[in-house]
Amino acid sequence: MKKLGAIGALGPNLPDEYGGAGLDQISYGLIMQEIERGDSGVRSTSSVQSSLVMYPIWKYGNEDQRMKYLPKVATGEMRGCFGVTEPDHGSNPGGMETRLSKNGDHYILNGAKMWITNSPICDIAVVWARDEEGKIRGVIVERGMQGFTTPETHNKWSLRASKTGELVFENVK
Repeated sequence: MKKLGAIGALGPNLPDEYGGAGLDQISYGLIMQEIERGDSGVRSTSSVQSSLVMYPIWKYGNEDQRMKYLPKVATGEMRGCFGVTEPDHGSNPGGMETRLSKNGDHYILNGAKMWITNSPICDIAVVWARDEEGKIRGVIVERGMQGFTTPETHNKWSLRASKTGELVFENVK
């Protein structure tokens, strides 16, 4: 991941103040295409880090979150994953069972995701869950939070260069 960061392949389409290069979408796509030429798993790892982790934090996070995470994710110092796919519903948000509930000044997250690229090696996860009103919301979960585990999926045949696994949340605060 640090080597991808060193060549500017993580978040190249984000503003430079957050570790990106300020490139347009076509340039980003060309970078991903060239990485894909070498290995689909490496491209998947890079594009998950860039498009599914960095972009939502940049677009929807607050400035403190942007400054805390994006520069480190852009260099590969921090690794991220994106949790939407669930065991019983796949990537269908309409069937999402992972729950997010407000508890005083914090939230509690419960549920599971599977087939999540980068999950066994992630430092942060951008996770999608349904709140008490039924609205789907994204939250950032950090490795080390009590109740957050990332078991690896073994014996997969495709995209072997990328680490794939599950995200499990048991009363994560």
